[in-house]
Amino acid sequence: MVMKQTKREILIRKAEAAIILRKREARNNFWAYCLYMDPKFFAKRPFLRLVAEAFMRVFVAYSNNVIYRLAVSMPPRAGKSYITSLFISWMFGHFPEESVMRNTCADPLYNKLSYDTRDIIRSRKYKEVFPEIKLRSDKQNVHGWSLEKARQVSYFGAGVGGTVIGFGASMLAVTDDLYKSLEDALSDNNNEKTWSWKQGTHDSRIEGNCCSIDIGTRWSANDVLGRLEESRDGKYYDEIIRIPALDENDKSFCEDVHTTQYYHELRAETDDAIWAAEYMQEPYEAKGLLFPKSGLKRFKLADVKGRQPDGRIGATDVADEGDDYFSSPFADVFGTELYITDVLFTKDAVEITMPRLSQMILDTGCDQMRIESNNGGRIFSISVRKEVQAKDGKCIIQARPTTKNKETRILMKSGWVKAHCHFLDETEYAKGSDYWWFMKYLTSYKKEGGNEHDDAPDSLTILAEFFESLAGNIKGEQKRKVARGTGIR
Repeated sequence: MVMKQTKREILIRKAEAAIILRKREARNNFWAYCLYMDPKFFAKRPFLRLVAEAFMRVFVAYSNNVIYRLAVSMPPRAGKSYITSLFISWMFGHFPEESVMRNTCADPLYNKLSYDTRDIIRSRKYKEVFPEIKLRSDKQNVHGWSLEKARQVSYFGAGVGGTVIGFGASMLAVTDDLYKSLEDALSDNNNEKTWSWKQGTHDSRIEGNCCSIDIGTRWSANDVLGRLEESRDGKYYDEIIRIPALDENDKSFCEDVHTTQYYHELRAETDDAIWAAEYMQEPYEAKGLLFPKSGLKRFKLADVKGRQPDGRIGATDVADEGDDYFSSPFADVFGTELYITDVLFTKDAVEITMPRLSQMILDTGCDQMRIESNNGGRIFSISVRKEVQAKDGKCIIQARPTTKNKETRILMKSGWVKAHCHFLDETEYAKGSDYWWFMKYLTSYKKEGGNEHDDAPDSLTILAEFFESLAGNIKGEQKRKVARGTGIR
């Protein structure tokens, strides 16, 4: 005889089925796991889903024996260390025999994070998702603890300068805030010490297809994250996540972390360099830079899409020597504003740069191009002009020598460049591209000299001088216009 279920029994069964489903999802999906472990915290911080999804890509890569490198930067109190501890525990649920190394700026912070991660695995909720995962009773020391199925110490690490000899990271190698403050990140001695320790101690413990996650504030261009970002032609990391405190609308990235008003008040009371680095994830620019990132105007291609410019111009600094860069920025002109949309920046030989520049002139619809005629530039310009004309290009190409001291010219035009030139947002061009290298050398150019390369700022100076010489005659009309106050006729 089939007993009729009461309404209450049906509701109980549905609730039990929902819990089982949530546990299954938490086991298979990291963001679902976060919501299961701490629903109140993560429901109010949806931005952390971006991090969780990136962590999932690390998981997929490791599962397929692929090394994946991820960097994450967020404002203080956003929860980056918490979600990382959860991810480590979740990875142990799938690979309990493997090991994780997690290093920080100091031992007390390492101890806290180790304690927090170990407590997650001890928790009731964790056991509900991964009931088979257990800590070894004889290895639960906060300095290094293990799971029952581990081949070696499961979790280990230290503060910068500490010792991790004897252990190996087979699954994850994590750095979590290697600097205490901006002062530490800008100290040459401390920065070199941290970098050397990262290379000599942290990296030496990485085994096989171990994936890397580097978490921390983007303090400066020369801190560990900055150096890694620019190593291997900017292709060290597979993915970089940066979340600033205030978004493009000057609103808080998460009102639950801190309100917009709080951040506005904090910005007003905080040193610009610290605010930019610690809260906006914009590396502090060393004093003496002529074109710091924070001083440049940015734009996205969508901002100019559909707008008809007054014309398009370009400028070229032909490489002087073998180690110099060939640099040629192109700009869409709107009134007195130049939007640098394309750049040719390379060390390729002339037999490659000549056809590349010619094609770029045609592709961009450039109206006028100035090529510096010093050091063979005149012959080069003649070749480019013939190539463009052979393909029915209408660009007016001229060669002009520069006579003033290069550093003086760059310095004199720097103010105009920062006031009138707009550069692509960093999300608009790929790392390792010509535009990326152009911006790298432009934003690292120092006022006091001693620069490794000056080709980017020099070509930009040629572009600025060229624009002013045109006095609005971008299209090259025969009728010459007078630019009042410039002396150009």
